[in-house]
Amino acid sequence: MHTVVEKNSSPNLFSTLSCFVIRGSLRRVFLMWDENVYCAVDIETTGLDPSMGDMIIEVAIVPVYKGKIVRELVYSSLVNPKVYIHAYAQKIHKITNSDIDGAPGLDEVISVLRKYSQDTIMVFHNAKFDLTFLDYAAKEIGQLPLNVYYIDTLDISQTIYGRRRKLESLAQEFGVSHKVTHRAYDDATVTAEVFIKFFDKFGWETMHEFLKKWLGKEY
Repeated sequence: MHTVVEKNSSPNLFSTLSCFVIRGSLRRVFLMWDENVYCAVDIETTGLDPSMGDMIIEVAIVPVYKGKIVRELVYSSLVNPKVYIHAYAQKIHKITNSDIDGAPGLDEVISVLRKYSQDTIMVFHNAKFDLTFLDYAAKEIGQLPLNVYYIDTLDISQTIYGRRRKLESLAQEFGVSHKVTHRAYDDATVTAEVFIKFFDKFGWETMHEFLKKWLGKEY
C-alpha cells in the first residue's frame, strides 16, 4: 500500500504550501521566500550495503513548517526494486516480498523525492546511509544522484552530547510520543519530531550550522 499526496500544478513544495488550506480554516498560509520547509526522510532497505545490491523498499517524507508537521502533505510508499528482501532484513522492518508486489518502482519514488527536495531542506537521522542508498537507486534507473541541502540529527547529537545517539534515545529524552518501528513513516515522523525539539531548544542559527549539501559523491 502506498500514499501519494495531492499536489497542485506548482513545481515545488513551497508553492504547494503557500496555497494550502489549514484544517478548519479558510485562511491561506502565505510563505515568505526566506522561510524554510524541512522534510524529514526515512527509508527501509533489503539490507545494509547498496554496493552489494541492497535496495530501497520503503520511503517516507514528513514535511515540517514553522515547527509543525504538515500531515496532509506526508508521503509514504512501499517500493518494488525487483530484488529479494533478505530474511534478516524482514525481521527488522517486517516488510516481506509479497508486501512490495504492485508497489511503485524506483523511478516513481525518486521522482517524488526530487519534487520534495526542491527549495526545501531535507532532514535525516544518519544521512549518509539514506543518501547513499538514494544515490544508488538513482544510478540504478539511469538518473543523476540527488543534489540536496540537508541536516542530520545524528550530527547534531554528536556535537551536543559528544556521542552519536540513536533516534530512539533522543525521542525518549524529548518525550516524543511516536515510536521508532523501523518502518519509514514512523521513523520519519520521529525524526521530524526530534528535529523540531532540537530547533525549539537551540534556534535556527544553531541548526543552520549543521546545514550541508549532498553532491552525490558517495559511490
